Parts: sequence; C-alpha cells; structure tokens
Amino acid sequence: MVGVLFGLATIAISIAPGVAQEPDALADSLVAALGTATAALESGDPDRAIDDYRRAEGLLGLTLVYGDPADDRSAERVTLRRGLARAYLEAGDPYAAAAEAERGINVVDDDARLWMLLGLARYRLGELELARDALDRAIGLDPQSPDAHWGTALVAIAENDPISARQHAQRAYGLSPRPMFALGLARWAEVWGDYETAAEALDDYLDLAPDGSHAEGYRRLLRFYRQIGDEPANRIDERVSRVQLNFDLKPGDEIPYLAVSINGREPAYVLLDTGAERNVIDLEYAQSIGVGTILPGGSLRGPYRPSPGGYAILDSLRLGSLLVKRVPVAVGDFAALNLRGQGEYYIAGVLNPALLFRDFVVVLDYAHRRIELRRNDAESQPYAERTTRLRKAVVPFTFDANGVWPLIPVSLDGARSLPFIIDTGASDILIGRRTASVLRVDPDSFMASAGDHTGEALRAILIDLPVGYPWGVAAHGILGFPFFRGKRLVFDYRTMMLVIES
Repeated sequence: MVGVLFGLATIAISIAPGVAQEPDALADSLVAALGTATAALESGDPDRAIDDYRRAEGLLGLTLVYGDPADDRSAERVTLRRGLARAYLEAGDPYAAAAEAERGINVVDDDARLWMLLGLARYRLGELELARDALDRAIGLDPQSPDAHWGTALVAIAENDPISARQHAQRAYGLSPRPMFALGLARWAEVWGDYETAAEALDDYLDLAPDGSHAEGYRRLLRFYRQIGDEPANRIDERVSRVQLNFDLKPGDEIPYLAVSINGREPAYVLLDTGAERNVIDLEYAQSIGVGTILPGGSLRGPYRPSPGGYAILDSLRLGSLLVKRVPVAVGDFAALNLRGQGEYYIAGVLNPALLFRDFVVVLDYAHRRIELRRNDAESQPYAERTTRLRKAVVPFTFDANGVWPLIPVSLDGARSLPFIIDTGASDILIGRRTASVLRVDPDSFMASAGDHTGEALRAILIDLPVGYPWGVAAHGILGFPFFRGKRLVFDYRTMMLVIES
C-alpha cells in the first residue's frame, strides 16, 4: 500500500484534477504505461523498465481511487508485479524480485508465472527449499513453463543432483530452445564427465547463438569436447578407497600446494582450489613435459589480467597412491595469471576437488598440512554423523550454477546469513562493496560465522559484485584461507555437508 500511495502522490502532480477523475482516461493511461514498461523490459533495459513500471504503479493507484469500486484491476496488478519481479531479477536484485512476486501472489495465488519468478528469485538468494517449493507450484500450474523447469534444474545442480538437473534442463530446452539452456546442459555434462552429451549441447548453443560475444571461444571448446569423445575421462581405479597426502603452505599465502606427478614426470606443485572453474595446467610446464596436442581455447581469467587459453588431455595425474587417468584440462600462461611466481614454489597446475574427487570425502587439514580422500561407498556413515573428540561445525553447502563452486551461508557481524563461495585457492576474504556498506561491516576488523564456527578480527578486501554466473546464486563474497586458519575442512559431496573441525 505504501508503494501505491507513493506512486499516487507522484503521478498526481503531473495530471490535471479534471483528467485525474476521468476513469476511462486513467485506464487508458495505465494500459499504455504498462505497455511502455514491458517494451523496455523486452528490449533488454530492466532499469528503465523498473522506472516505467513504477510510473504505471502510480496510475494504478489513481485508477483504483477514481475508477469503479467493483473493479479491483487484478489483471493490471498482476501484470505490474510480474513485470517488476522479472525486471528486478534481470537487474540483479533478487530481494526486490521476490518481494514483487509475493505481492502479486497475494493478489492471485494461482498464477504460474509469478510462482516461477518467485522460485528463480529465491534460488538466486540461495534459499533452495523455498525456491523448490515455488517452482514445484509453478510447474503444477503450468507444466509447459520452460523457466520453471530451468529454475528446477538450477536447484538440482545446487544440490548435486545431476540426473534431475539434466531432465528439467532438457525439458526447458525442448519447450523453448534458448542459448542459456543449451549452455547449461553442456557445462553440467562436462562436470560429470559426459563429453559426448556436452558436445551435442554446445553444438546446439552455437546454432542458436552463432554470433555471440564468446562464440569463437565456445567453438574451440566444442572441438575439445569432440577430441575427448566418448572414452571415459578422469578415470580412477574403483579399488582405491582411501588416500592420504601431505601438502605445503607458503607462509603469508596459506594456499595448499600439493606435489603431483603429471604424465609420469617428477612431482610438481599444483594448487588445490575449490574456486577454480576448471582444472588448469601451465602452458610452459605442459610444453616442457611434452603434453600432446594443445588446442587453442578461450581466454582464462586471473586475479590481475586474462591469459590466452587452450585445452589438452593429460595422460595421468598421480597423487600419492592415487592415479587419475585421461584428465581434461585448460591450459594457460601462469605468468600472466600471476600464479607462477610463488617464491620457491613453481606452480604447474590448479585442481578443483569437485571435478576430480566427487566420489570421495575430501579432508583438507590445515593444521597438519594433510589431505585425505575417502571414497563414499567405502564409508559406513556420513562423515558429519561420526562421533569425534574434535570440536566441529557442520554447515550444509551447495553448488553455484557451474556445478563446482561450493557456497555456504555466512553471517557478518551477526547479520542474517548470506551465500559466500568457499575458495581454498584464495589467501584473502573478499566481500561485495554494497554488502559491506549495507551491513556496515568494517573490512579491517569484523566477525564472520558459518554454523557454529566463528572467525573474529578478520580483514577483507572489498570487491564489485556479482561473483559467479549471472544466472547463479547471488554470492556476496568469497571465503579464503583466513576464515579456516588452523582448521580441518571436510567436503562430503554425497551429503553436501561441510564439516569444520578444530
């Protein structure tokens, strides 16, 4: 009601009293204003659309005051809330989008599009259970809603459910063949090692968006998918059930440096990095050990500047007693990515455990500089349920839209919890500028809590958001080493639980 009154007061200034009391003229102006706002939204200008919808909201208020008391203008009210919810989503404000969708549902609770928009907004906020409920309601009302199926696929990816994700994404693509749907299918198939399906989906994407801004990079990636073909990748002997490895920490940096033998050569250091989107190897190192064909690829992003990229297949990675065969990797210039110059450590690669060790519980022990890998089906019970003398915090984690970045809810200085990416390859904590400003967080000294684990007197670097995929969860920052100093992190991908042990 406050919004309506505000809009009424604003719009009435520019409408003469005589005109303001002409119901038919007001109705026509309302319809025209909604049309203008919708046109702005369809043209890809959500900020202008929001302004236009707000003007339409003022006209709606006047129409309700001066129009027929029996006409509650429910159709226009629903159109307005749908438009605002979608516009706020596209403008990157899921909080406002959720609020507008709920306002519309309060007017009419059987509108599939409003439930779909609410579900997408809740997903972007990291509220997966609420998102799933809303999207289930949307599909129940309209089983042919591609956006509702796409949203359900995103929730499934977040919960490490690739079968459901693929089913709903394929349904969304079948109902509305959009580039975004095809790209999601390609990415998720790659994550789970199905490169044949990934190639088919990426081919579909390029048919739909042949002149897209990253089309040439995706064409190169497609060639790589086809090179891998249908032969299994990232193969690990199923008899291996448990592996223990030591790692080094560079003083002042505190990122796990793991000695790995690549293609049977002398061990070289790789970073164990949960914030990496792909496994990557240094171009100079790859050439020095005679890695086979390196296909040209798209640009790789580093902390300071991008690097020309490529793709290759490694014959093997040996981590202690664990051998991983036929490993697809991106190839980049680590000097350009600021990864090579690490003092006495020569960094040859970056590995994300979510890409290689999804079938294992991954234990990262900072205090003892040790990594343990425990195969899921060899464990009698989930790690989080085990009795231990260690003090521990159990925090559920989810994946971002790329299927590999872990997110957990984090409270800053006692505020409500917000999604943060866990990045074991980051030596700092990073917080979005707007988040820090709204919560009045002092980046030079603040407290962060995840479950029962709290870090105090922390420092952070402020960054510009968004972090992650534009259609993924709206992360508010990145948790690097300082939050986990001296702890033992346990990633249980089967139960999607993070255990922080002291």
